[in-house]
Amino acid sequence: MMIGKKCYHYRVLGMKPKLLLLGGYGWAATSPLMYTLQRNAKYTHFGYTKHFRYLGLPEGVKEKKKPSYIYKKVCDGTWENYNSFEPGSHRMNLTSDLEPLHDFPRHHFTQLVTGNPTISKYMDYYHALHDHVISKGYSSVGDGYSGYQHWRKEFGQFYRILMSEFDVKFLMIVRDPVRRAFSEYLVMLQKKYDGRTGWDSPLPRTFPKVYDYISDLKHAYKIFGKDNVYVTVMEELWEGDGRKELSSFLDHPITDLWKNLYSPDIGHLVKYDKDVPCQAYGQDLLELTSETYQSLLSKYQYIYDSWKNYYGSLPLYWGEKND
Repeated sequence: MMIGKKCYHYRVLGMKPKLLLLGGYGWAATSPLMYTLQRNAKYTHFGYTKHFRYLGLPEGVKEKKKPSYIYKKVCDGTWENYNSFEPGSHRMNLTSDLEPLHDFPRHHFTQLVTGNPTISKYMDYYHALHDHVISKGYSSVGDGYSGYQHWRKEFGQFYRILMSEFDVKFLMIVRDPVRRAFSEYLVMLQKKYDGRTGWDSPLPRTFPKVYDYISDLKHAYKIFGKDNVYVTVMEELWEGDGRKELSSFLDHPITDLWKNLYSPDIGHLVKYDKDVPCQAYGQDLLELTSETYQSLLSKYQYIYDSWKNYYGSLPLYWGEKND
């Protein structure tokens, strides 16, 4: 495998380039966390897109589907003129994030997405990207995998190879299980009833899955090792003292956090904000009333109990309805 000189020096010194895998769950502030790490803290750079998911393949790397529109924008150079505030723009880094990549040789990316994907090409790309962003003042390179439950197979398949080449840290972010699922539910409504407001109806049978975070966390511990995994709670990171523990895990100061429309939680009163264009989508369609919250909480109490049994207590605001 071809690696850059800087990676070679890392190996000579007994060090490996740092690779941060950002996992977690949709509607748990993965975007604000990524922007915190990339913009405010300048700890890691995620490249061209928030969710690359090169390894997140339903049938493994040999069956990769054709590149998405993000790949195409990079390969044909049109990403240079990308409009950061287009709907769905959170799927690609904003203009300010792309600035450090203007002098990154594009052939590293085109080689990665040409032909069948392989773990070897993935590592070659991240070695090259790491060398580049280190020269821009970052400490590591990052890859986003929101929805860890979908990538367990891929991580289990490739983690030994990844950890042989990189100093891998796996960071998960979680949110109150019911509130997270309700936010996802509202996005489902918005997609189905696009343009409608004031929609008021009982919850349909398609309510999203409410995840047992502890099950996924234990799996991540098994894959990457407990010292290489950290779970941060959205509510405690933005409204508690979670920054201290996150800083300790990353060995990098995390002081200023990016804007997060879910914290403090104002539910259906949230308004669109161009700094986090994805978060407000659909969130004003329906209020999470105390009655609905308590009903869902009763149904999924076992998930809260699972967390409490593992950690000894619930995180800040979990199980409490803010009125």
